[in-house]
Amino acid sequence: MPHFQEKKESLRQKALCNEIVLLLECQEYNKNNPLMINGFESMNLYPDSVVCSVYQMSQVPYLTLREGGTHSISVFVLFMCCVLFFPESTSFFESYSHASWYDSFTHFLEDVAFDPCDYNQVHENMKMHIRKRAGLRGGLPADIPYAFIHGVCCHILHEKYPEETLNEVVIRCTLLDREEKMAENIVHACKEREEYSDKPIHVTIGAGHLMPYLNERQIGELGLDLFFKGYHEKIKESRLLDRLQKMSIEYDIVV
Repeated sequence: MPHFQEKKESLRQKALCNEIVLLLECQEYNKNNPLMINGFESMNLYPDSVVCSVYQMSQVPYLTLREGGTHSISVFVLFMCCVLFFPESTSFFESYSHASWYDSFTHFLEDVAFDPCDYNQVHENMKMHIRKRAGLRGGLPADIPYAFIHGVCCHILHEKYPEETLNEVVIRCTLLDREEKMAENIVHACKEREEYSDKPIHVTIGAGHLMPYLNERQIGELGLDLFFKGYHEKIKESRLLDRLQKMSIEYDIVV
């Protein structure tokens, strides 16, 4: 949303001017980073988080990517990241090689010229790659079925975590495991970076990681729905802010 992007850019400019320390989601936390802008995640968890997110995002009423508009673009970018993160899935999706849309899909697997393990940059690199490959064939592979994307994600998760239900894996990989590492890194930034002790720390983060501590007003301002609230209320394990409270980290939530 433009409003939140503007706020994020304002914080980035303050960090560049050495007024604040800025910690960003979906970037690796570097304990030795001397700069005022850092991540706060452990990005080795990123591949599992992405495949779980695509699994959730593919549960839509659309039949093909053509029908999903901008949502489909986001899904396709992340799905292509999953395919690179989990090359063993190739043997599964090759069973679709007879489908009329299959060649348009594999077109986007060719000539990948970036390191998919560079998790800090993989999303932007993938967007540029897709843009380039789309230009060579006249557009995105609009006929790819959502059922195919969903099936590949299910296969990856079942193969990797056969003892857990998909719901358990999704909650653990997208929220609980990440938040445990997030908390460790934020605490480190607050308590062990003495050279920044006079600088306020700002953390940009998705709303889900602030549950269940967002109030009704904040939920409304963020445009979130009852499903979002109910989903997070069912999670009883310790969340990010629970962990920060236990470590006596004071914070304010600003939306």
